Amino acid sequence: MDIYKQLFSKNTPGSDNGPAERISNFAETTSFDDSSSQADGGKATAKDATNDVYTEHAVKRNGSWIGAVFNVMCISIGTGTMNLPSVVKRCGWFGVILFVLMAVIGWYVGTLFKRAMYSRPGRRISSFSLVTREAFGVWGFWFATVITYLYCCGTVISWIIVSGTQITRLLGFAGVTLSDKISMTIIAVVMWIPFTLLKTLSEITISSVFGVLTAMFTVIVLGVVSIQHPYTDTYHAPGYDSAPTHSFIIGEGIPSALASISFMYAGAVAFPHIEGNMRRAGQFGWMLFLSNSLVCGAYLISAVTGYYSFGNQTL
Repeated sequence: MDIYKQLFSKNTPGSDNGPAERISNFAETTSFDDSSSQADGGKATAKDATNDVYTEHAVKRNGSWIGAVFNVMCISIGTGTMNLPSVVKRCGWFGVILFVLMAVIGWYVGTLFKRAMYSRPGRRISSFSLVTREAFGVWGFWFATVITYLYCCGTVISWIIVSGTQITRLLGFAGVTLSDKISMTIIAVVMWIPFTLLKTLSEITISSVFGVLTAMFTVIVLGVVSIQHPYTDTYHAPGYDSAPTHSFIIGEGIPSALASISFMYAGAVAFPHIEGNMRRAGQFGWMLFLSNSLVCGAYLISAVTGYYSFGNQTL
């Protein structure tokens, strides 16, 4: 039976108790052989040329699991890390549990997605949209395609806007006047250069290493500075007259905090490309677990130290 019929088909009398049980049974009883993805020098073979889902997809499996870790971390860790204390401020210390929970869910989703790519024996479904088409038909394919393009383009555009405005602000402290439009244009050009020069994931891994190291340096600096300069009764945010307070859980802030945290692990659209570049596809599961663990650790350093030092006065 097809993977998606197992996961999404309607219940039949006496069969099971719903989607949760079907997913559990599927995870326990179904296994996929990764050797098919490594046949013929690492290329997925097109056995049915009439179906474009399985047409020749040139997968050059020359990447290591270490490079894959950096690629996943580079997708996840970004400038939004500096805003994590305010996320915890919205829901209280309960946000720490949400960070860990979403990291586990993100890993499990990636594991199921990888199994879905090999749901056809001897064949590899090569993209997020094509996997969705197998599950929900042509309408699912177009829906996933639109969402994927909106996600990719929206992420880049928002990053250009945030980086451009922050650079303008920082240069202002140094006495340099530069408009937001010029700053955004410079950022876009700088991003365009590696985008045009780097053609494979193995080459992109080099830039991912620098991106991850930069992000980790920022996280460590945030954590150290937050611990060294916490708000107190005499040193606090403008508009307050006492030391900050902390809450374990703030119910009304959980939905918005959960939305922010779940987006931080939203890298599923890139999983087929990262897995397709790995020399040993069987390492994808624990590679993703390690990546999400490191990402979660970086998030917690920023969120916990920031909220501990600034509490309800976090900006």
